[in-house]
Amino acid sequence: MRKLHNKVTGFTLIEMIITLVIGSLLLAWGVPSYRDFKMRKMVTDNANQIVFSLTQARAEAIRYGVNVVVSPNGTWQDGWTVVAEGIDGNPDIDIANQDLIEGVELTAAGGNKNIVFNRIGGLVGGVSEQFRVQVSGVANAERRVEVSPSGTVKAWRP
Repeated sequence: MRKLHNKVTGFTLIEMIITLVIGSLLLAWGVPSYRDFKMRKMVTDNANQIVFSLTQARAEAIRYGVNVVVSPNGTWQDGWTVVAEGIDGNPDIDIANQDLIEGVELTAAGGNKNIVFNRIGGLVGGVSEQFRVQVSGVANAERRVEVSPSGTVKAWRP
């Protein structure tokens, strides 16, 4: 007589539980790191957007040969508008509009005043301006953007 051996394939309950525990530990370790990475990237992206807008405003001031004004929409956090001032009775020209910035804190050291580039690309008034972009509670999630009196714009991590 022949004996038939039924070979059972698959996972045991213990193996499944151990796999789920290891997966849960890896997920619990990785999610906060991913969240912090995402916040740091958001800060960098918004700082780069500010640098782009200010550099564009400076370039347009030189191109048009007129003052170009970067003004906050209420506060800098609410966004900003870039406008080339019209001369000889011509209307102002809207160059760019930036919408509300969500998820990060954006503050200007000079408050909510306009930044004006003259026709040679320098700042009217000759005083540098500085912005701070950050997310509270996340390590290394802060960038500074500075506009020098000559109009050059740079961003850095403090």
